[in-house]
Amino acid sequence: MLPGISAASFILLVVGTSLSALISFVIHTGNLNLYFDAYLWHIVLITFWQALLSTLLAILAAILMAKALTMVDFWGKSLLLKIMSLTFILPSLVVVTGVISVYGQNGLLAIVCRWLNIDFSFSLYGLQGILLAHVFLNFPYACRLFYQTLLSVPIEQKQLAMQLNFSPFIFFKLVEWPSLKRQLFPMAALIFMLCFSSFSIVLALGGGPKYTTLEVAIYQAIRDFDLLQAVVLAGLQLFCCLLLMLLTKQIAQNRRLKVQFSANYFAFPSSRSSYLVSIFIVLIGGLFILSPLFAIVVDGFYYFSWSLLSPTLGLAILYSTIIAIGAATIAVCLALLLLWTNSRLLLQQLIGWSHRLMLIGSLVLMVPSMVLAAGFFLLFFPYADNPFFVCILMMICNGLTALPFVLKNLETPMYDITSTYALLSQSLNIQGWRHFYLIEYKALKRLIAMSFSFAFLLSLGDFGIIALFGGQKLAGQAGSEYSVLTLPYYLYEQIVHYRYEDGAVTALILLIVSFSVMSLIDYDSADAQSTCDH
Repeated sequence: MLPGISAASFILLVVGTSLSALISFVIHTGNLNLYFDAYLWHIVLITFWQALLSTLLAILAAILMAKALTMVDFWGKSLLLKIMSLTFILPSLVVVTGVISVYGQNGLLAIVCRWLNIDFSFSLYGLQGILLAHVFLNFPYACRLFYQTLLSVPIEQKQLAMQLNFSPFIFFKLVEWPSLKRQLFPMAALIFMLCFSSFSIVLALGGGPKYTTLEVAIYQAIRDFDLLQAVVLAGLQLFCCLLLMLLTKQIAQNRRLKVQFSANYFAFPSSRSSYLVSIFIVLIGGLFILSPLFAIVVDGFYYFSWSLLSPTLGLAILYSTIIAIGAATIAVCLALLLLWTNSRLLLQQLIGWSHRLMLIGSLVLMVPSMVLAAGFFLLFFPYADNPFFVCILMMICNGLTALPFVLKNLETPMYDITSTYALLSQSLNIQGWRHFYLIEYKALKRLIAMSFSFAFLLSLGDFGIIALFGGQKLAGQAGSEYSVLTLPYYLYEQIVHYRYEDGAVTALILLIVSFSVMSLIDYDSADAQSTCDH
């Protein structure tokens, strides 16, 4: 039991320390009633409203695109599906750069409109910009999942529907929709939570106080050193997230669906008009997904200059890599410690204790990263100018943020492997580290590497903790230099200071790194999946 208890104690210590710092500050501060004004409730309303609209738009677009993809086949379809997975884990500021490159006043769409003598008056900043970036970030991932769900419909049902002369609409309603709707709510809940706690996109594209969300308001309050307001906002966001998670868990009970994919492909016959509409939807959806990425690549290479490869950029790359590797290591180590104990609890039928242990591992989902950062900011503010301390703190926070995703990847395979060889291991007296190396590690090393890569990408694109602790300029002997600077923070400074050429190159670097790591994940996923099936 020691590994799981140790990891759980560490998680509770980190989260408890942050929350206790917030509570302690509230106790030693004045009246809170002054802070519950109309503007605060406006922030809460905007946070819910933009998350709700983003979720509805993303889910609707994903359903239409997924259905259209099942009706048409074309060269490059597999590549498009791979890119759909990439957008979900792209750093948010890379998404912002891509969206500006296409829909900004000097973007690709504006250039085309000027060439066609069409007045382009679209403003990217405000609610429309937030929705556009959120849909681009979440709709492709939902589309790929829905597409795979539609493909999993048994071929026999499709053939029977064809014999009964079902129209495409009736076929979708009676055959495909029952499978699709079971995936609908879990995906919508995930997108809503991500949009509700969105920070980078709202900060860059919000356009002012009118569309400020809770996380951005916490950040602004801390930057203005209005710490009481930050604590009130952090407590309010924590309450909202807990309420949303409890509601999601209550509604999502007994909605699990195990999707089995068939190697055979059978397209349900459709009319010519339906086929043409599907082609149009795929074309529009493909352009929506690919155009920002294409613009980043083109602009990045076009504006590239060796003079842009400054020591500051090198420092940002170095810090980003070190922090991402450290955070991924922490996430994977904590996950393996928790799952080691969890698999043995399940073998002994201690289901209740297993649920409690895994709940602790997913505790960060209930405590938003900005709330966690706010607590540590209050507690460790005197050390905010220490680069080593800030790096360690960011590794821990980013590692805890990635932990629930790593647990999701490894939980079932770890238990399956442990239960399969439990009796044999006992008979051969294989225990402790030797058992982990010979049994779990040997069987799951590709899946562990894939989880490490995923956690690395999540940490690489993080902008929450660094926005509070990193990036401050320190007075030096001959001027000033950055304490801790990561690529997302460096890109954010370029965006807000309108240094678009420099930002395009930085975004290209982040995109290349993300795509390279994602390709590695896809390369290993087939072997990892075969291990999971075993």
